[in-house]
Amino acid sequence: MCPLFYRSLSLSRMIFIKRLFPALAAVLVSSVCVNAETQPDEIVLLAAEYEDIGVYADEAGSVDSTAMVAAHNRWRSEAGVPDLKWSETLAQSAQLWADNLAANGCRCLGHSKGSYGENIYKVSSVVWSDGRRDIQSKTPQQITDGWASEIKDYQYETNSCSGVCGHYTQIVWRDSKAVGCAVSVCPDMGQIWVCHYSPAGNVKGKRPY
Repeated sequence: MCPLFYRSLSLSRMIFIKRLFPALAAVLVSSVCVNAETQPDEIVLLAAEYEDIGVYADEAGSVDSTAMVAAHNRWRSEAGVPDLKWSETLAQSAQLWADNLAANGCRCLGHSKGSYGENIYKVSSVVWSDGRRDIQSKTPQQITDGWASEIKDYQYETNSCSGVCGHYTQIVWRDSKAVGCAVSVCPDMGQIWVCHYSPAGNVKGKRPY
């Protein structure tokens, strides 16, 4: 089963939307699993009620390397493995793949199949009730925590997954020493976040730590 990550709305707001716009409410609570490696989190907002709550960004911009490394290392610290360091080489590699996915409309979100470990995260756009789309505001910690939430599906004793857990195990892979990440904007104002890791993790038959 593909996990879904999306912004939750308060119960009162959901009831308000459901009463006035039942079709819109259905879109709000639904999501489409692109594939086992990506988690869409589209949110649909009513312009009049949500105009000033700050859930959208003017542009995706570049990845904050300090924040991204810190987000990764919090999870690595919990697993008892050494910290990762930022690599511009890996960041450039990740940018090339993110740009490639975006150039293809973000419809085919496969892996680059290179020599690096790789995590990919799809963030859908903010869709307003009048049809406008904006770039959703996401932080490196939110992206990393989205991947790492798969910890609940990882069984260390048997080194197996009850669902999808490869993003988490790559984050905490002991032998990975460096990470570099990038983000690119899709034609529909969604985003593709890509992180590359070296050495690559998720080696078959080995434990992450």
